[in-house]
Amino acid sequence: MEFRILILDDEKMVCNSLRRVLEGKEKSIVTANTIEEAWKIIRSQGIDLVLLDYRLSEGSGLHFLEELKEQFPEIQVIMITAFGNIEVAVKAMKLGAFDFIQKNAEPDFIRFTVKRALDNLRLRKEVEELRIACQKNANVPQIISFSPIMQKSLEIAREFAKTNTTVLILGETGTGKNLIGQYIHLNSPRFNQPFITINCAAIPHELMESELFGYEKGAFTGASQKGKKGLIEQANGGTLFLDEISELSTDLQSKLLHILETNQYYRIGAEQPTSVNVRFLAATNTYLEDKVQQNLFRMDLFYRLNVATITIPPLRDRREDILPLAKHFIEEFNLRYHKKVTHISPEVLHFLETANWKGNVRELRNVIERAILLKKGHTLELKDFTGIRNITSAQNQMANSNEQFQIRLNPDENKNLLHQAQKQLIERALSLSNHNRTRAAKLLGIPRTSLNFYIQKFGIGNGSQS
Repeated sequence: MEFRILILDDEKMVCNSLRRVLEGKEKSIVTANTIEEAWKIIRSQGIDLVLLDYRLSEGSGLHFLEELKEQFPEIQVIMITAFGNIEVAVKAMKLGAFDFIQKNAEPDFIRFTVKRALDNLRLRKEVEELRIACQKNANVPQIISFSPIMQKSLEIAREFAKTNTTVLILGETGTGKNLIGQYIHLNSPRFNQPFITINCAAIPHELMESELFGYEKGAFTGASQKGKKGLIEQANGGTLFLDEISELSTDLQSKLLHILETNQYYRIGAEQPTSVNVRFLAATNTYLEDKVQQNLFRMDLFYRLNVATITIPPLRDRREDILPLAKHFIEEFNLRYHKKVTHISPEVLHFLETANWKGNVRELRNVIERAILLKKGHTLELKDFTGIRNITSAQNQMANSNEQFQIRLNPDENKNLLHQAQKQLIERALSLSNHNRTRAAKLLGIPRTSLNFYIQKFGIGNGSQS
């Protein structure tokens, strides 16, 4: 593994001296005497470690360090100076520097400090390679999103992944809560440990306790003579994803709360507790607050779960993702069913973009799979979706596309007919797009900025700013 090292110092002699000290295997060393030159190298060549002079003729090295960490947080930085200064060292470390050395330090000490920084980088790269390998082996579906609202949810998920806190994932059925759970697990320090999922609504109440906690040998009639490991124990060191947690019975909610607070639980029939190190993720498509009010969900457990919350938006609120998702599913099912669909007709595009998708991403995926399954040509057409919910209204809309923008003008010498026509067309486009201005602008074939201008000009009612 080769590392690229940049030495930034306004004195060429210092750069050359440090280069001679550090030259060796696995190191490619470049130097820069100005900040501008350093930025060009960093952006064009890719740098792993920067040895940064504290006092640059162009300004403070601390200012450069701060900017570097904002743009390239993965780059390691060692501050160098001709003067030992504890205050400067503390500031540098707070800004993200790995270490701090003096220019007159012994060569062996400089080499040792750089070696520690490179060892740290090597470990991080190996961990990242292992994480990528685990993601491939886990065969986790790709999360496809271009919409700002979904990007924000993923950003929150990445931040929560760095911690060990319990996360509550909220969202309608079919939005991909399980996928977000896997995403959090694979971006956490536990990524190479087990990820266990249990659907609390799919297992009968009388079996749920033994599934979660396991049991001792002969704990009850019919119990295995060997006993059984529960899912909590199977997830030890990793993550347990509790899907539809709102369906968990109140007595098991109490036991789950105990585990969250103590990291201990009792197998059925056990006299001694079992200690575990498990991260819990939970998901639900219901409002837990309502369940609490109805005494169907423990308030203390709700507050324990509600510390870190992610809400997955429904597909209708992130329509920018519909076509990218549809194309992804087409590629997936082309491969699975040996099909060669490469195009989507305008009618199908309109259907996909305007359908309600009450079943969210899951419904979209199932609709695409059904259409691909029977398709023999290269272009998806509206007829390939016959029998699918919402398709009849979509067909009617397309068949009557000429009538969608019919306008009715009442000639009057005091009115501008052109303005009347423009206003009616805009109002019709807003109506067809459920007052989504981005989609209305597409229907009219004009920029959204122009649409906003005409809405304000004609005093048309407030539409969505989406």
